[in-house]
Amino acid sequence: MDAKFLSHSFLYKGDYECLLRTPQNELPYHLHYHDFYEIVLYLGNAGIFRINDREYLIRRGDIALINMFDPHTLVYNKNAYYERFSMSIDPSLLLSFNTPYSNLLDIFTKENSHYPIFHVNGKCFDKYLTLLQQFDQKKPAHGQDIYEKALLHQLASYLFSDCYDGIHFDNTDSRHVAMIAELVDFINTHLSENLSLDRLAYEVNYSAYYICRIFKKVTKYTLTNYIVEKRIEKATHYLKGTLSINKIAENVGFNNYSYFYKTFSKYMGISPLEYRKRYQTSNESVSE
Repeated sequence: MDAKFLSHSFLYKGDYECLLRTPQNELPYHLHYHDFYEIVLYLGNAGIFRINDREYLIRRGDIALINMFDPHTLVYNKNAYYERFSMSIDPSLLLSFNTPYSNLLDIFTKENSHYPIFHVNGKCFDKYLTLLQQFDQKKPAHGQDIYEKALLHQLASYLFSDCYDGIHFDNTDSRHVAMIAELVDFINTHLSENLSLDRLAYEVNYSAYYICRIFKKVTKYTLTNYIVEKRIEKATHYLKGTLSINKIAENVGFNNYSYFYKTFSKYMGISPLEYRKRYQTSNESVSE
């Protein structure tokens, strides 16, 4: 099964989010990848977690570390109630937490013995639970962003302390991730515009050949395909509204309607119009 792209705009605005998910507000089950880091604390026996062609039976106290662009999904147990805290963090924000002595990328590498699942219990579990519950509590009237990012820093320190096993992320690889984070930020901001490889190369001060090669090496996806998938994914959200399909094509960076139609149909298996009709039909069924 091919992994579908899931952008952060589908889940949150800004550069981070913490959500409590249950079977009632769980994401649809499908293999997906995204351009941000994710940390998940499981409060119950949720089901089977799949990542990078491996499966893990999830139990209370498990924490999942999910690298950006790693295909994954949770096949949750529909007959059981569970809760999970899901923390999503943009790569640029995660990198900003690094210091000369602590590189958070060290715990998101496949060479780390605690990646992608590690288990905590007792007081160790309680400290994570207490911290994440603070995201659900009433926030201060002023400085909410400062307060929440302080919690994020605390979470990062817990994770690094508990998960770091001595494996260092190569400095060159760290620079590659930083470049990709810069590209991701720029693409997110300018998705409706012309995003030629030459323009992207100019923005990060490297050659077009270099950014394409490094992007593919780190993410396993081509830069061009990543941009197209982001545009198609954003188009699916517009199609749930009333905006004309021609305008949607323009808003997501396709200046040619015919090319948008063909590309959308290729990636989604149905035309934009059929996608809209199916969404409207399913919504009508739910409301009846």
